[in-house]
Amino acid sequence: MPDENKPSEMIRVPTPLIPAVRELSRLHRQGRTLEVLSGLDDLIFTLDSGSGSPQNSASQTRKEICDTRFESLRERLDNLESQLSGFSDRNETPSTKHLNDLEQKIDFINNRLAQFAEAIIQIQSNLNNQPRRGKSYYGNSYNQGQPVKFQPITEESLASRLGVTPETIRKERESQPAPLFFAWSKRKDTSGIGWEFNQKTGLYHPIT
Repeated sequence: MPDENKPSEMIRVPTPLIPAVRELSRLHRQGRTLEVLSGLDDLIFTLDSGSGSPQNSASQTRKEICDTRFESLRERLDNLESQLSGFSDRNETPSTKHLNDLEQKIDFINNRLAQFAEAIIQIQSNLNNQPRRGKSYYGNSYNQGQPVKFQPITEESLASRLGVTPETIRKERESQPAPLFFAWSKRKDTSGIGWEFNQKTGLYHPIT
């Protein structure tokens, strides 16, 4: 360690370096001699080795800082993307569950409608099988004879009978179960006859 009390040697300093030497002398008087010597050693070593100037080192340090910040920003963006993806998945699950619940309710309603239509058909069949009393018109009484038997008819004939178009007949038959189509045709028929479609014959058969 140099003796700070030893008188300073007088040396000649190049004119461009005089301000720097004065600044070094000021730091020496403030008791920062070791820091000054360490800094000078590093500077001299850098200049002698040709590894670059302090400005290059500072530029390299700034580049490292920029790279670090860029990497940090990229990680934050990745985390944000993951959070948004997770939020989207959580939102999608309840929607899918809601659709499944609606489908189950619709199936349940269709089954109940089919059961209801079958019950109506059974009640109507029981009513038709009950014996009917004879009626008298203008003093002439008669017993009701055998019910009129209806023959299978085509889609066009059934449409004309029900007062609709063949397209309506086809749409109603394909969009609902057979019992519901029977109940629908029975309401449309002026004689209260229900009809069902036979795949083999391609005709509509009456059911009383």
